[in-house]
Order: sequence, then structure tokens, then C-alpha cells
Amino acid sequence: MKAILGEAGRITRFGLVGGAATLIHLMVAGALLGLFAGLSPFIANVVAFLVAFLVSLYGHRHITFNRQGSAVKFFVVALAGFALNNFLLASMLAMTPLPDFVALTISTLAVPVVSYLAARLWAFR
Repeated sequence: MKAILGEAGRITRFGLVGGAATLIHLMVAGALLGLFAGLSPFIANVVAFLVAFLVSLYGHRHITFNRQGSAVKFFVVALAGFALNNFLLASMLAMTPLPDFVALTISTLAVPVVSYLAARLWAFR
């Protein structure tokens, strides 16, 4: 029972840290798209990813897992999530009439489950 509660706490903390990083990601991307007319949503997404990665690494090290873990491994996890995010974004932009920011939001919200498992089982093990 204690192990289940511990894992539930980690998942909750992961969600909070990831939610904060995602919010920052979306705010940075939205600000860039709003400030620079004609900016590619992919460029905005890369910049937003890098900013959010730093927030995420700090939060997961100090709040979610309470251990250093490997920044390199976590970057690989984050990069894989980012690749999935961009694949989803490109697919939606090519196949749907969704506005750029809506497609970006959907693609960003779709990745956290895979990211948690990879971070928990590999990067912060």
C-alpha cells in the first residue's frame, strides 16, 4: 500500500511540474506566435521546448523524484517527447483545418504519459 501511495504522489508531482512546464511552453510559444507574425509554429515550438525543458528538469529533480538523475538521460526523454510532439503537430497541421495554436496545444498535451514512464524508469532511476 505504501508503494502505491508513493507512486501516486510521484505521479501527482509529475503532473504538477509537467503542467507548469507545459503552461510555460504554451505561453512562450503563444507569445512568439503573437509577437512575430508569420513565425513558423515549429520555430516557436523549439524555443518553447528549450525554456520548458529547464523548468521541467529543475522541477523533476527537486520535486517529483527528489534526486539528481541524469540530465543527459532526461534530455533524451524530453527530446523523444518533443519529437512525438512535433510529429503530432505536423500531422495535425497537414491534415486538419485547426489553427496553429490549437494544434500546438493538442500535440503538447498528448505526450506526458510516455514522458513520465521514461523519466521514472530510466532517467531518474
